Amino acid sequence: MIRGALRASGLRSYWLRQYACLGDPRARTAAETHVTETLSTLPLPYRAGYALALRLLPAAFFVVAGRGLRGASAAEGRRGMQRLAALPGFAEVVRSGTALALLGALDGRPAPRPTAPAGASR
Repeated sequence: MIRGALRASGLRSYWLRQYACLGDPRARTAAETHVTETLSTLPLPYRAGYALALRLLPAAFFVVAGRGLRGASAAEGRRGMQRLAALPGFAEVVRSGTALALLGALDGRPAPRPTAPAGASR
């Protein structure tokens, strides 16, 4: 339910234009996985409401921005999202989904290995 709604929302393309860290395919996959797995733990009524808001997001964005979310430039996306925040519920969905995506991207990439100081043996 959530994975399909996330894909239908257009948020993934918006995130890609807004956050350079999601340019890496592994980070994008980790981000989407984190969002869908986290939201899948919500009780059914909340999960259904969140999925509905995600599916309505493209239409709501079009109403406030005058263009589709997927085709919007980075600047148009930011302006449209600012306008969208005035509609009840959408600010929370975008903000929480984006936070989960960025956390997933951070956690999903391996941390760089620390380098040993010069002269140190292992």
